[in-house]
Amino acid sequence: MNWQALHQSIYLQGDLHGIDRPLPMNPLINPAEGVRPNSIAVAGGAFGDEGKGRIVDELCARLGAGSQPVYVYRWNGGPNAGHTVIVGGTRIALHQLPSGALHENAYILLGKGMVIHPSDLVEEIETLLRLRGGAALKLQIDEMAVLALDTHRAYEAALKAWESGGKGATGRGISPAYADVLYRHPMRVRDLASPDWVERLGRHYDLYEALIKGLGLPLAEVTVPALHRDPIPAGSRQAFFTRLAEAREKLLPYVRPGGLGAEVWWAGNAPAIFEGAQAIGLDPRFGVYPDITASDPTFSGILHSTEGVVAPERIAVRAGTIKATYTSSVGTRRLPTLMDEGLAHRIREDAHEYGATTRRPRDIAHIDLPCLRFFATVSSMTHLLLTHLDIAYSDSPLRVCTHYLNSTGEVVGYRPDQDYLNRVTPQYLELPSWDGQAVQGVRSLRDLPPAALQYIAFLSGALGVVPLMGTTGPERDSMISWV
Repeated sequence: MNWQALHQSIYLQGDLHGIDRPLPMNPLINPAEGVRPNSIAVAGGAFGDEGKGRIVDELCARLGAGSQPVYVYRWNGGPNAGHTVIVGGTRIALHQLPSGALHENAYILLGKGMVIHPSDLVEEIETLLRLRGGAALKLQIDEMAVLALDTHRAYEAALKAWESGGKGATGRGISPAYADVLYRHPMRVRDLASPDWVERLGRHYDLYEALIKGLGLPLAEVTVPALHRDPIPAGSRQAFFTRLAEAREKLLPYVRPGGLGAEVWWAGNAPAIFEGAQAIGLDPRFGVYPDITASDPTFSGILHSTEGVVAPERIAVRAGTIKATYTSSVGTRRLPTLMDEGLAHRIREDAHEYGATTRRPRDIAHIDLPCLRFFATVSSMTHLLLTHLDIAYSDSPLRVCTHYLNSTGEVVGYRPDQDYLNRVTPQYLELPSWDGQAVQGVRSLRDLPPAALQYIAFLSGALGVVPLMGTTGPERDSMISWV
């Protein structure tokens, strides 16, 4: 259905297309033939920071009700991710651990498609254990996951100083770590677990010392970020190995030789939740260069990370998460639908739009249907997760970009190319908004304002994706559901 006909049916004829009531069939319980029940993959549906973490947290609570075991699998990214959940008024930012780690009945699986920073992961584990009152963490790390080390962070810092190609990076050494796989000299978790780990990582240190020296800097003196501390020097060989030795001892009990046994738990009936990092709009193929990530944040990344065991089309729900009323972005990309700064500042402050890992203020843009449709298509998205339904203002209508015009006035679609996007003119439709404060804490579809239901019907219909869940505030249980 085109957007004009959709708009008329909803706003003029009053047809909500079923959005005001639960789905007739729960796709998790009654999936299509050949699809595994109790399986869901959650990805960012735009440019990251959409609130995937708290959705996964809620899914763990629902699917793992009654202390049923639930498997939470992270398939991509590393310490550049930042998933935030608010528990009892405390804001918790997770990075390498998926949000399911807050649940004692969850098995936390860090897959082959990830990159692991050992010291940061240990610090994150210890923080979480304190939060859980010392309750054991059911964590497993695929031995084939790649290591992202302080050498990689130092190289990334040196590269940033040398050229502009690294300016879209977080400084966490993610791209160099993934690039090592293509260069055929990666350091994997199993190298760290090996008895001769010092020799293996010593060769790695020598290589990166030479690379960084070639860029005009001494490796030991390059400053690199740390998780909850001020930046530190990458350090001498001795300092490098001292830090690694401490982390290695604490991580070894979690390392699983031979993978994470996906053949076993995927063949069973226990709930399986796949949590992605970053977002489809940051994919190296579908993102706007240079603001891309180095891993595969689309659902196809699951196939690689599980070594062919889990095909994404066999997952019952492939859900993309988007902010319902606006889009945020960090980096050098310039979105065609950027808001005026007055409204952008209002949203940024109300929604705490600052990076969980970098603390960078995010750009704020109007919803862009051509862009979001593109991401839904290239990722084979089946369902929609809508966050930030409480970020709306009754005194400010929602401006939605329905299409672009090029320089000759022709209607054109989205392309992930900044030069192209700089030349298009977004065309907007204004839709009635609602009082976001009145929505905060709403937990039932029937309690949403009519304007919110109309908007959700329009947005999901225009994107061709079925809504599954939505958030109505920052607290952990501020959630509505269509299942």
